[in-house]
Amino acid sequence: MFDDIVILHAGEVAYHGPANDLAKHFEQLGFPCPANFNPGDHVMFLMQKEPAEKIKQVKGSWGSSKHYREMCSKLQLLNDSRDLGAQTTENRTVEKPGFWRQLSVLTAREVRGTLRNKGILGARLGMSVFLSVLYGWLFANSARNGDNPQSGKCLPGEFEPGACTGDFQAHFGTLVSMSIMSMMGSAQPVLLQFPAERPVFLREYAAQQYGVVPYFISKTMVEMPVVLVSSLLSFVITYWLMGLHGEFFLLVGIAWLLGMASSSLALLVGCGVASGQKAVQLAPLTLIPQMLFSGLFLPVAKIPLSLRWVRYLCPLKYAIDLMTIVEFSYVRDAIDQCTASGASKLQCQQEYPGDYLRQTLVENQSIEWDQWGFYLGTLVALLVGFRVIATILLWRKGKFVF
Repeated sequence: MFDDIVILHAGEVAYHGPANDLAKHFEQLGFPCPANFNPGDHVMFLMQKEPAEKIKQVKGSWGSSKHYREMCSKLQLLNDSRDLGAQTTENRTVEKPGFWRQLSVLTAREVRGTLRNKGILGARLGMSVFLSVLYGWLFANSARNGDNPQSGKCLPGEFEPGACTGDFQAHFGTLVSMSIMSMMGSAQPVLLQFPAERPVFLREYAAQQYGVVPYFISKTMVEMPVVLVSSLLSFVITYWLMGLHGEFFLLVGIAWLLGMASSSLALLVGCGVASGQKAVQLAPLTLIPQMLFSGLFLPVAKIPLSLRWVRYLCPLKYAIDLMTIVEFSYVRDAIDQCTASGASKLQCQQEYPGDYLRQTLVENQSIEWDQWGFYLGTLVALLVGFRVIATILLWRKGKFVF
């Protein structure tokens, strides 16, 4: 199992050489190893039971042994080669790897680390599948019920405002549940894993092995496809179970942006703590405010002005707004087509009562149909901004490692 063995006694070498020669060396000193006895255990037993004079002789004999002379010769050759190398490189400067070299090496390492931890990756994707099946089952056909020809209460002949409002709330709930799942599914793994990786980064950064920027970019590049696969799996399962209407890939893209923005916020928190336990304690800070200020429990218009600005830091708010615009675009299209045909507003309301009610309910969520560009830009800005702040925070901490 071992090629070389070092036996120490009171800080002094009693033997250093090949493991196969251990028994022979001590046999020459008058301590043969008994049959069927481990040579290592035999020597350790001798070191404990023999008197100090014999132990001193054993250690002295090591200094005149063949193995000692061979080791001295090897060390001399090594020192000579170092001296020669120092002479030939004394005028040569060692160049630090460039940005692209650092990025390629770090990205490759991050990919290997992600694929190596198959259990963590499988659990993450498996949880997305499980929750998607659960949500799809719970909200089955929720997006179709209002316009169901047999039982729909949002259709002209069967229109009932209360029942139609209930159908809208269930429909809107599907988008909220998918958004929250994307947010939590992306934030929690980063929040728990990064504090464990942080000490490794600080040591390697202090040794000037690479910079902060390529390190963060490499993590982002590897994280992006993982979050995309998770978002894609979620909507492949839930889209048809729930009966959603919006463009499939637009909904997946919004969920992906939300996941990346949420992981960026979790990364920012993870950069500021030194242990996973502290990260767990701060986890509600990344999740609860987003739900409070997204208008889910309290309309945005009723949030105190002194706190209303917090919603601009909540990716969940803008992801829900974007998903709502994409999912209920058929409502806006039906109303616009009716208006474009020359019919009066009253006639359109009579022809599409459910769509007008849905439009009002969407606007009651402080969602403006024409502001989708602002919502998208804010979501991307939060994604980038949180990571830039995290980069600066980690860079400052890396300067004071020693």
